[in-house]
Amino acid sequence: MSQNDILGASPKTLSFTEVLTSDCVSIDVRSPKEFLEGSLPGAINIPVFDNEERELVGTIYRFGGRDEAIDTGFDLVTSRLSTLLAELEPYRGERIAVFCARGGMRSRSVVNLLNLKGYDAIQVEGGYKAYRQLVLKELELYSAECIVLHGLTGTGKTRILQYLDNVIDLEDLAQHQSSLFGGLNRSPRTQKSFDSYLFAKIVTLDKGPVFVEGESRKMGGVFLPKGVADSMKRGHHVLVTASVETRVSRILEDYPVEDEQTVEKIEAILNSMRRKLGHGLVDRMIVLLSHGNLAELVRLLLVEYYDKRYGNSMARNMFELELSSEDIPLTAEKLLNYRNSLLR
Repeated sequence: MSQNDILGASPKTLSFTEVLTSDCVSIDVRSPKEFLEGSLPGAINIPVFDNEERELVGTIYRFGGRDEAIDTGFDLVTSRLSTLLAELEPYRGERIAVFCARGGMRSRSVVNLLNLKGYDAIQVEGGYKAYRQLVLKELELYSAECIVLHGLTGTGKTRILQYLDNVIDLEDLAQHQSSLFGGLNRSPRTQKSFDSYLFAKIVTLDKGPVFVEGESRKMGGVFLPKGVADSMKRGHHVLVTASVETRVSRILEDYPVEDEQTVEKIEAILNSMRRKLGHGLVDRMIVLLSHGNLAELVRLLLVEYYDKRYGNSMARNMFELELSSEDIPLTAEKLLNYRNSLLR
């Protein structure tokens, strides 16, 4: 197989938006280090070069020129063709969308190789750098009509979203529940990863009002893009309520404490709250935690911390609708009726 076979042809291309809204398998052929910094949601990393090889080719390109870099890259690729094809074999029979950093030689070589081997492969336009620019631009300009659900901790806003359509579940996309305890039993996403998942969700939504949970600009380690935050601020605000007993029960379900490692994490978070809550209250909470009295611990956290904190911020909103969430399916039904009234 010649260098011209792999690098000479210009394969068919698709935009990233087309890839995200299709059933393509996304293959990221950048190095593992590049992939970890951010990629498409659900993309599979099958690198053409490992981290050291990528640096080598880059160095040769800078000091030896383009042709020498291409020759070196081609030699590296051909030396591991069998391994590369073996990693791609599970996706034979599917449409494969391949991308690299700039839509250049790495993705082109893999697409041409796959097509020569009987695969259905396409190259994604522009590469990850162009995708990242597209994501930032679209999230900055986002301006959808939003129905924003507000409510104290434990009122079940996320549960309600699960009964609705045309939804942006920001906590799920961030893999963080937007509180001091929000990262428990989760793997919070980086900003780049969160932005990618948010954009991928937005491109699938209908044009009608979008349901979203009210959040602050910061969720764990990520920030809401300005366009999304502004759309929520302009939106139709709905207050969701529930009894303290119901809220405690839901929180215990949502934050299972099933091992000693989780107990240690909770204790560390409680200790970090001493300045806000005082030593006496925190000591009392830690005793409850050590005795396994989680219901009373949650109730104290709600009454003494979360309700005071979030109650003040919610007081700044003007609510168009107030709904009890004691019956989640009924609440969802009322919200769908409310959205339909906005569409009329």
